[in-house]
Amino acid sequence: RKEDIMPHDHDDHVSRRHALECMIWTGSALLWTISGGVPKSLSLLGRAEAATATAQTKPTIPIIVKDTTSFYWQTVLAGARKAGQDLGVNVPELGAQSESDINGQISILANAVSSNPAAVVIAPTQFAALAKPIEEAAKKIKIIGIDSAADTKAFTSVLTTDNVQAGRIAADILAERIQKTYADAEGDVALITSLPGVASLDQRAKGFKEQLAAKYGALSIVAEKVADGQASTGRNIMMEIIAANPELRGVFASNLIMARGAGQAV
Repeated sequence: RKEDIMPHDHDDHVSRRHALECMIWTGSALLWTISGGVPKSLSLLGRAEAATATAQTKPTIPIIVKDTTSFYWQTVLAGARKAGQDLGVNVPELGAQSESDINGQISILANAVSSNPAAVVIAPTQFAALAKPIEEAAKKIKIIGIDSAADTKAFTSVLTTDNVQAGRIAADILAERIQKTYADAEGDVALITSLPGVASLDQRAKGFKEQLAAKYGALSIVAEKVADGQASTGRNIMMEIIAANPELRGVFASNLIMARGAGQAV
């Protein structure tokens, strides 16, 4: 629903007011500086050096997401940005243009580590492929994992959703909607996973299948597909599933990108 993903008018008003307050504060600081707040003996070069020194006293913690174009990851970056402002931390926002760009994320991680930050926050795009790069990085700095795990114990900390439980909840909701539409929670369903080898997605699929087996024996998974991280591929897969299964009653697409593609097909 629109109201679930878009800010309410009140929140929008508050955020705009906050932005205005920030602009007013920044403008006031600038006026204070140019009107004598900084000692007159400080040259222009000295001012620049002082500003650089001040910036350098802030710790830097890059955050590396899976896909900077995704609404979900843009929300994550907004949270990191806000925390950086609150805590006085520089938070470079990094990430590939697609969740399938594994090599791109590995390169971004290596570049981030080479700048010697205080730590790095990363959402691994792939469980196996990111393990060694993360282990190498962890020899130099602290690495915090978010959203998805990697096949390593080198993380300082990992913050994730209970994705198995998320899959169970998806099964419950799908069964509820099927029962509401067809009078019984029975029939053919499908499962589409965005990418292979992504821990969070694999866990969601696991929870979904376990819940169907445990509670909804009359629902049968007639198609289980793994895509390449592109919404267009999700659309094509969904169209193929519909054509091959005319009695299909529902589908679980395990992330936003696949849900978008499947929704276009439906």
